Parts: sequence; structure tokens; C-alpha cells
Amino acid sequence: MLCANESHAFKIRNKHGNTSITFIMVNYKIHKDKIMHLIRTLRHLHLEITKTGRQINNIYCLQLLLELAVHFTIVTSSIYCLYLTYSGQLRMVSNEKIIALAIWASIYSIKIILMNALCTSVSSEAYKTGEIIQSFEASLIDDDMREEIHQFTQQIMLRSLNFTAFGFFSINNSLTGKFFATVTTYVVILIQINFVPNTIRTTK
Repeated sequence: MLCANESHAFKIRNKHGNTSITFIMVNYKIHKDKIMHLIRTLRHLHLEITKTGRQINNIYCLQLLLELAVHFTIVTSSIYCLYLTYSGQLRMVSNEKIIALAIWASIYSIKIILMNALCTSVSSEAYKTGEIIQSFEASLIDDDMREEIHQFTQQIMLRSLNFTAFGFFSINNSLTGKFFATVTTYVVILIQINFVPNTIRTTK
């Protein structure tokens, strides 16, 4: 964390770690142009990185949506087949096929978890930039730097980096819970649909 105080000293503080506070004394008036140029450069880099992230998402958003649909279908059908095998409704199924179904369900479940975790991590790192910028002690910085920081903060707020599946929903850790909740719901529905004909057949 970088802050400025009344004596024109810049303070670097790591609030996430246990490292000690370090003070770097600089003559702000002499180095003001360099500091302002550095902030503008960082703002431009942040803008370009955010644009690149959005372009990547726009290119692969349809592919992500289709992959999520495929993952959902495979995980749901695999779990349902495992249930049918366990309940004895599917016979003549070898142990190798049962193991293969379990492996397929696990692989695609792990892929969903990792993909959501990766997108969440990238978005979180982009958001942390705003927290670092806002940590400046604005009341102790002159008007020019305060304006630069304000513009940087506005840029981060208005151009936040979020990954979506073709705009239908955001890809983040919350999607992991929703994904498995939906899988569970559909498996229960399939079990109930299969249970009703069996009940009718038994009563007849």
C-alpha cells in the first residue's frame, strides 16, 4: 500500500502480510511529474489489461456456455446412471463401467470447480487494484494527485472485469454451488420420474 504524508514521505505498507512498514523519503515537488506519470501509466496499463480480459471473454464466451452445458449433462447423467446401478435397476453393468462413470463425473466436476476458481481469482485481483488505489490518504495529497487517483478509481469501478458465459450468468465461485445444486435437483427429478412408472407397474 502506497501513501503520502505531510512531510512528502511515501509510505509502503503491506496490509495483507506481517511485513514491517517501510518509509521512503522523497521530495514530492521535485518528483511530482514522475509520480504523476507513473500513476497515468498504471492507469493506462490497467485499462489495456481489462480490455484484453474482456476481449478474451468475448471470444470464448460461447464456448464456455457450451462447455458448461456439456459438463452439466455429463455430470447429471453419470450420477443418475450410478444411482440406477446402485439401486439395481441397471443390470449387466461391469465394474469397469461403474468406475468409468465415477471418473467422468469427477473429472468434469473438477473442471467446473477449477474454471470458476480461476475466473474468480482474476476478477478478485483486478478488484484489489481499486482497494490499493483507494487506500491513498487523499486528504494528505495535493489536488493534482487526488484527481488522478479519483479518475483511476472511477475507471476501475466502471470497467470491472467479470467473466460471463455469453452474458447468461457470471462465471465465479458462486456458480459452483449453483451448478451442483442444479445437478442435484435434476437427478432427484429423474429419480422421481423413474419411480412413478415402477410404482404403477407394481400396483398392476
